[in-house]
Amino acid sequence: MNVLELLRLKQLRFEVAKQLVLQEWQPEDLSIPKCPKCDRKGSATSYQSQGNSVCYCIRCNYYFKEISPSRTCQCTVPGHDKGCHGCPNFEQFMEHIGKQLLELEHLSLAQLQGLLPHKH
Repeated sequence: MNVLELLRLKQLRFEVAKQLVLQEWQPEDLSIPKCPKCDRKGSATSYQSQGNSVCYCIRCNYYFKEISPSRTCQCTVPGHDKGCHGCPNFEQFMEHIGKQLLELEHLSLAQLQGLLPHKH
């Protein structure tokens, strides 16, 4: 296999991995407070206390100051926006692609092409 064929195989493998991950991709809602003690997301209740926004984690009984999210993510396809790089959702998406790439590593070019959705 020459260098160009190897490059095409790697590009196809990445495209197949991306399509497989996108089928089940659910980006995390970055606006939900995350408890700094138990690192659980969505387990906190929020309320106003003397002008400050305070959260209470139901799971570990911890009070913490609500931190506004540093970014919001509205991506349906991670990586298509300039702001994706550095986004926790994009990083998680790329981790899933990396795992998928390992599973696809043994497949031939023909097998990979068979996994791509057919365009009509």
